[in-house]
Amino acid sequence: MRLGLVSFWLLLMAVLIMSDARADLSYSGEQSLWQDTVWEGTVLVDGILTVPPGVTLEIRPGTVVRFTFNDTNGDGIGEHELFIQGLLKAEGSAAAPIRFTSAEAAPAPGWWGAINMMASEEDNLLRHCLIEYAYRGFHAHFAGGILEDCILSNNMRALQFQESTVRIERCRIADNFNGMQFRNSQVRLIDTEVSGNHWGLRCVYSDLSMERCRFTGNLVNGVNLRDSSLEGTGNLVADNRKGIYLQRSTGSLKGNIVRRNSEHGILLEDSDFVVEGNRISGNGRAGIRWDDSLGALRGNDLSHNGEYALVNVGEKPVDARENWWGTADLSGVDAWIRGGRKQPGAGLVDASRPLPRPPMLPFKSD
Repeated sequence: MRLGLVSFWLLLMAVLIMSDARADLSYSGEQSLWQDTVWEGTVLVDGILTVPPGVTLEIRPGTVVRFTFNDTNGDGIGEHELFIQGLLKAEGSAAAPIRFTSAEAAPAPGWWGAINMMASEEDNLLRHCLIEYAYRGFHAHFAGGILEDCILSNNMRALQFQESTVRIERCRIADNFNGMQFRNSQVRLIDTEVSGNHWGLRCVYSDLSMERCRFTGNLVNGVNLRDSSLEGTGNLVADNRKGIYLQRSTGSLKGNIVRRNSEHGILLEDSDFVVEGNRISGNGRAGIRWDDSLGALRGNDLSHNGEYALVNVGEKPVDARENWWGTADLSGVDAWIRGGRKQPGAGLVDASRPLPRPPMLPFKSD
């Protein structure tokens, strides 16, 4: 009998030890990590957890970080979050990604706050991470960050930056309300997909580089810049409402495919751009709408757009020589252009020397 009782207690102790080893790591209320910390397994954040300056939070592959819902002001937005002033190293793997998600059974976008980088100028890294159901999935203010092979979906704002330097490579930003929005930042996008969001990418007062990215199926605009600079090479911008909308901005678009956007493919307002070697076709209205802008169109395929290949609505002339219009016949070319010859007060369009055939794109965008 005693032996049986001893065996029972030994078994119970073993179960308790095993249960404790599997127990979630939990943080409640407002807490700070005052020393370097490593997370693995399942972590519950039931409050606002701060990583102070000088402290590193390392998150290992396969970790699941869950945030409880807390809405003190009744606006429907959760407030529990990670507040990073030190350094975040969240390095998952393809086989064991790290997941940042809601702790609720039936979550909605915005039910937790953010992975919030505030005055953290270290090389914060998120690799192979899934971020979902946040108000701002990844938010950086006076900070630096690198995101590689991450998926951000079902967030109110997947990525938001201010006064930050961010590189995003091989990521998927899909099915959020806002895909990306930033200001006063330097952002580099490489091999990244931005699709199925209400807004694709919006920025002001920023420098943006886009290489081999895909902006598809966004309800409003694929890419929208204001008072910014853009270097866009080898991208696909398709099936959005507006493709690329540039306001008071500068830069170049080379080797891109801009197609099947329901309104205009590219809109230039008070901007200065070189648009060279792109395929801009199959858009519902004009391939390019040019409004009081400078720059040049060279070597583009502007054929088969819904209304016009090129519309000049500003007073400045447009240099549109050496493009393909679906025809090399000048009278046929003229039919695809609306400018000073057809609209009093608008600038003239020089479409001389049309290309005899569609140009080959120097980059693979399809």
